[in-house]
Amino acid sequence: MSTSPNHPAQVPGLPVEADELVFQAPWEARAFAIVNQLATAEYYSWSEWTDYLANEISVTEQVSPGSRTYYEQWVIACEKLLAAKGLLDPVLIDQKIADFLAEREARHEH
Repeated sequence: MSTSPNHPAQVPGLPVEADELVFQAPWEARAFAIVNQLATAEYYSWSEWTDYLANEISVTEQVSPGSRTYYEQWVIACEKLLAAKGLLDPVLIDQKIADFLAEREARHEH
């Protein structure tokens, strides 16, 4: 695995076993790929990304230790970074999540 400064292997806390990335669920691999592609496309640098991720991990551990998985923090950090760069509207994301949860709840009521 490459370990250049602009490579995801430099991200703090990245789950790795035997020099291979470890994902517990398919969505984690997708989240990893999205962050990687956005950095590759130069929407942000890896140093920006690692700063946001490290901050999210720190905040989570201070406020509610162990409440989020590593990749949940990964997604939240990505959302915050994209919002800070004006590439994502947090209000729209919150609405999409609310719509999804309401739809899922409605399916379970039938």
